[in-house]
Amino acid sequence: MKSKQLRRIVGLLLAVTVMTGLVMGCSQKESKSTQDSTPKKEQSMQAQTSGNEQKEFTIFARTGPDSSTWLREVAKGFTNETGIKVNFIEQGQSGYFTNLTNQLVGGTDSFELGVTNSTYIGPWAYAGYIDPLDDYIAKFPSDYDMKDLAFSYKINEKTYAIPYSISAHFLYYRSDLIQTPPQTWDEYIELSKKFTKTINPSSPTKYGTAWTAKSGPEQPKTFYNFLWSLGGDIVVDGKAAVASKAALKAGEYWDTFRKEKIIPPDMANYSYPEVLDALKTGTIAMAAPYWSAGFSDLLSSDSPYKKNIKVALLPGVKQPDGTIKRVSFNHSYTLVMNKKGKNKEAAMKYYAYLANKKNQLAYAKIAGFPARYSALKDSSPEMKDFFDVALKSLEITRYEPLVSYYLEQHDIMNNALSGIMTGTVPYEDALKKAQDELQKLIDSNKK
Repeated sequence: MKSKQLRRIVGLLLAVTVMTGLVMGCSQKESKSTQDSTPKKEQSMQAQTSGNEQKEFTIFARTGPDSSTWLREVAKGFTNETGIKVNFIEQGQSGYFTNLTNQLVGGTDSFELGVTNSTYIGPWAYAGYIDPLDDYIAKFPSDYDMKDLAFSYKINEKTYAIPYSISAHFLYYRSDLIQTPPQTWDEYIELSKKFTKTINPSSPTKYGTAWTAKSGPEQPKTFYNFLWSLGGDIVVDGKAAVASKAALKAGEYWDTFRKEKIIPPDMANYSYPEVLDALKTGTIAMAAPYWSAGFSDLLSSDSPYKKNIKVALLPGVKQPDGTIKRVSFNHSYTLVMNKKGKNKEAAMKYYAYLANKKNQLAYAKIAGFPARYSALKDSSPEMKDFFDVALKSLEITRYEPLVSYYLEQHDIMNNALSGIMTGTVPYEDALKKAQDELQKLIDSNKK
């Protein structure tokens, strides 16, 4: 059963990689921290120190500001304080998660920690290729304060990851055009019409809004904000629920945006960069659900509108008592422990150091989205409004389910939502088909 499950996980990762236009078999760039110039074979020998005197370990990291760049910066201070050397195996974004999965499945011991977003934690944990961290967490410094962390990732009461960088969905809006951001999805639709030129010729923007609707890593995650705020869920009591009354209403919302033409006609091809460009160029008046990382990217851009683009909580659904039910999807960047890693004690000292209060505050100062409440409350003036929204979003946040079949579920939802976005499949039919397929998947994982 375990080997069959692993084959499915690897196969799904390959499918996701191809689907998102990533190239398999890319060359892997291997690099080290600035303290290290030792060849890899010699590193492996040196890492096998006697007793508990583990003086180095290795991180498998993806190139980018949230991954290798920040982790290397933290590694400098860590090495200065502890004398433990941090080595890096670094790879570009193309094919990264597939390669990391293949490394774990293959039983490599060439690294202790792997950088991942939370999407992959469930499949890897259930397959038995990453270790729970609780025994190590028990040894963290007494002032570490786990309660200050926004959340951690637990499966069957075991902790498999602690985030150091959060990505959540927000509403972005042009404050020079919109005084009060929409509070409900219905208001969001009506305001999008107002700022769509084909509906309102005097609109200063061509379209009302956009979000990351491209089939692949992001599309189902945007849909879950609609679904959850409507009171629906993906699975309820072991039964697929993506064709429930709430899910069908969420599908209807998506279909309305397309039919009313208040989103760009090619939005089915929009991922993170396309939405960012639409905001920067003034093509759209709003963007939601859109990733929190967009705010710092906008701040550092040359967009003439960047000072007018604000963030707010996502719209939601008005309840009988007048309150608004909102849910903000999040995933995060974190580290997982390779079950076959050799120098786990040394690696976990770095793990604790990475997400301690000092480094989380430092991450906030460079416009990251740290996982500690204390860091979010003590940020730079330029980021205060953003972090105020971030703190509120954490009160209503949810992350993807940590289930063994999550990648396959993701594939099913991508197919359904792409049909809705492109108008090739009625939303009712797309979601009912997805529900049937998801139920078969759930049942197969019970055997």
